[in-house]
Parts: sequence; C-alpha cells; structure tokens
Amino acid sequence: MAQTPLHDDLLSTLTLGTARKEAGQIITNWLAERDATDPMADDSEQLLAAWALLERTKRLQPSANQVREAMPLAPEETLPYASGRLARGLQLILKGTYPGVLPEALDLLNERQQLVPPYLLPDILDRATALRDSAPELSDRLLLAGGQRAGWLAALNPEWAIIHPDYDFATAFQRDVTPGKRLPLLRRWRRRNPKAAREALAAVWDKQSPKNQESLLSALEIGLSAEDIPWLRAGLAPKRKGVRRQLLRLLLLAGEERAADDLLALAASALTDEGKLPTVHPTAEGKEAIVSYGGLRKNESLSEFLLSQLSPTAIPDLLGLPAAEYWPSLPKAQLKAAATAILAYADTDICADFVRFALIANPAQLPMEEIARITAALPQPAFEAVFHEVLEREKKVFHYGGVARVLALSRTEPWSARISKAFVLQLVATLRDIRDLPYGLQRDLQSHWKLSIPLLNASIFQWSRTHLHAMTERSDVFGKLATEMLQILSFRTGIRKI
Repeated sequence: MAQTPLHDDLLSTLTLGTARKEAGQIITNWLAERDATDPMADDSEQLLAAWALLERTKRLQPSANQVREAMPLAPEETLPYASGRLARGLQLILKGTYPGVLPEALDLLNERQQLVPPYLLPDILDRATALRDSAPELSDRLLLAGGQRAGWLAALNPEWAIIHPDYDFATAFQRDVTPGKRLPLLRRWRRRNPKAAREALAAVWDKQSPKNQESLLSALEIGLSAEDIPWLRAGLAPKRKGVRRQLLRLLLLAGEERAADDLLALAASALTDEGKLPTVHPTAEGKEAIVSYGGLRKNESLSEFLLSQLSPTAIPDLLGLPAAEYWPSLPKAQLKAAATAILAYADTDICADFVRFALIANPAQLPMEEIARITAALPQPAFEAVFHEVLEREKKVFHYGGVARVLALSRTEPWSARISKAFVLQLVATLRDIRDLPYGLQRDLQSHWKLSIPLLNASIFQWSRTHLHAMTERSDVFGKLATEMLQILSFRTGIRKI
C-alpha cells in the first residue's frame, strides 16, 4: 500500500511526540470517519489508536508480490497416518523428550504400514536434514516415514531440499568447491548415484591437491563396485603415498584380482620358515612393489600393512589356518590391523567370529575401539546369536570391567529380552556389592546406565519394575537413572499399544 499523507503525518507525530507536535486535523478526521474517536482519550492515545488501525488496514491489503507459478499440490498418500498413542509418542520423541526412541518408533511405523502425521512433517524434515551426514540411513528412514508429502514439502524449502531424492548434486558439487563441503556432498551423492558421483570426482581430480584427493577418495567406499575399478587403477600414478594407499584399499574392497594377487605374492615371498611375516620385505622387488601401492606408514610393519589391506581370511588361508586360530597368535598392533580389514570387508560370519574371539581373549591384547565398531555393525540376528552363546556359558558376562559390557553398549538397536535382563542384573549387582563408589567407578557406572536405557528391550518393563523398585528409592544419581529407565521403558511399551 502506497504511503499517504496520513501515514506521513502519523510518522512525524510519533517521531517528535505529542508534546512537540499535536495530532493534526488529518488524524482527527480519519478517526471520526471510522467512529474510532474516544472522547475520554488524550492526543497520544488517539495517535496510538490511529497507528494501530492504519497498520491493521495495511496488512489486509493484497500483496504486491504475485506468485509466478501455481504451487504444486501435495500427492495423495496411499498409507494411513499414525494416530493415538503412537502419534503422541512421535511428537514427544521429535520434540526432544524421548529422542533415543526415534529408530524404534520408525520401526513401529514400518510394521504397521503407517506414516508420520502431517503436522509433524516439519519436525521430521528438520531432524532428517540434521542427520544427513552423521546418520544417513536414519535420515532416509525419516524422509520415507513422512510419505510422499514429506518429499513434496522438502522440495519447496531450500533448507530441506538437500535430502530430497531428486536433489541436484551436480550443481551443488560445482558450487561447493572446498573439500570440507564437497566430501559430505560426495558421500550423499554416492548413496543416490555412485556412477555420477565418481564421474564428477574424476572431472575435478587433476585440479585437486594430493591431500584433497586422499580426503575425497574416502567417499568412494560408499556404493563401491567393480564399475569403479578402471578409474581407480588409472589413478595409481606417482602421487602422494596416502593417495596410492587409499586407491589400493578401494581396489581391494571393490574386488580387483590384480591388487589382491600382488599383495598375496608379497606375503608369500616374505614368509619366514616359521610362517611369520617380517617387519620389512626381504627383497628389493618386494619393497618396490609396496611403494607403488603407497608404502608403509611410519612405524608400520609389513604384517600390519598386509593384514589391514587384504581380506581377513587371506593371510590365515596362506598359512593353512582358520582365522579364529590365527588371531590369538597376533600382538595387539597386528590384531588392530586385522580388525581394520574385518570392519572394511564386513563379512557377517567373520565379524561374528571375531567378536566371539574378543569375548574370550585377554582384554589387554584387544583393540577395543575397532572391536566395538565391528560389534555395532553386526546384524541383529548375528549379534544376538553370539551373546546368547556367551550367556549359556557365563550368566554374569556383563559384569563391570568385562569386554562383553563394553561391546553390548556399542549397539544402536535394542537388545533381546534375555540380554536386557542379564545386563540390568549386573548393573544392579555392582551397586549392591560396592557401598563406597570411587569417583572413577561412579562415573563409569553412570555412563553405562545412560547408554543402556535405549538399548533395553521394551518387553521387560514389568520385569524391570520388580528388579529396579529398590533402586528408584536411592537418593543418589542412580536412583534418578533407575526411575528414568522405568519411565522410558513405560513410554516405549505405551506407544506399542493400539
């Protein structure tokens, strides 16, 4: 709405104040025409009334900005929306009251073939956008749980467009030229279209510094396949050692026979009469071959290099040993290298066997960080099978200080009821058996309680009420944690009720 003399007069009077400038005749007449004159009001009150009326009238005028194209309509959904307890539960989860229950709620939606209610879509899209790099699988599940309307809404908002299935990665890749922005973008692109992402990287490859090349190559682990091998092999030129090692790793994971054969030949030619691998390769040809693939890192032995790069069964097969019999013979540094390969190749049976080995091995020998990541990556049936076997042998396997407790807490998916009960019993037993808790022990136990809460099976709620009742009456932090544990178990049980 264009400015009028009334608007200018009001603005002037408001700026100077009624003590310096009285409300003019224009204002008085305008208020009288609208029957808005209060005979009991002074000049300043009439001025404020006039300004309020003018502003409200201005806001009611049609916008001068015209929509160029009609807004696309949201597509119709084929699945029903969640309602009742689950809908209310989703709202509490997304608002931050029970954030750890989000994956379980999404599983429940999938089981019931239902969608997130429309009024929660902004929260769903905000969470999916925030998780797009740190937890891409969960981000995709959130978008899927929102149905077709979530995708439609994401396309309309620049803040959410990046998680839309049809996001223009090519344009974004050209726009965001710094490695810090390109790497996460390339990872997301590989999840959507591995070939297009590789070709985009190839187009800018020669312009990147060796350091940037090494960083960007890590994105190719996502969606890696035999189609990537020719380009990876062509990149093995005399560049930075780290780039060549990264290329070797990707070639092996993609299944290139040439790289695997080269490293197996190196291992076979280096073996001593006792079947051991030396610190360095004994021949000049072997050393040269290792350098062509990136060479050894500082303080890295030949055995660590081969164990970290080759398939987890390659060296044991070369020695004629099952992997489970080979691992106990390795020192910690070599075992860490073997664990790195086990995690990279992600063979479920090998991973499960390695966790079985870790549960009975000397804890001082174990690379706990790598083993925890392997345990976290195990499919749920394999994880439960391994830990149920252990529970058959030892009921108190989750005692404080044990490897089993640390590995179980690395999971993100709720445990079985059997594992959950065994874990809770050991949490309580530690507090019951030790009266005066040292600070370090108290800190560890608090962490274990907090980490275990979202991992407990919801079906043990009634059982937990019996076993945690005395704990809730404690006046310390563990009383609060026991109460919180019961509250969250109750909530998780409640959202499952129709």
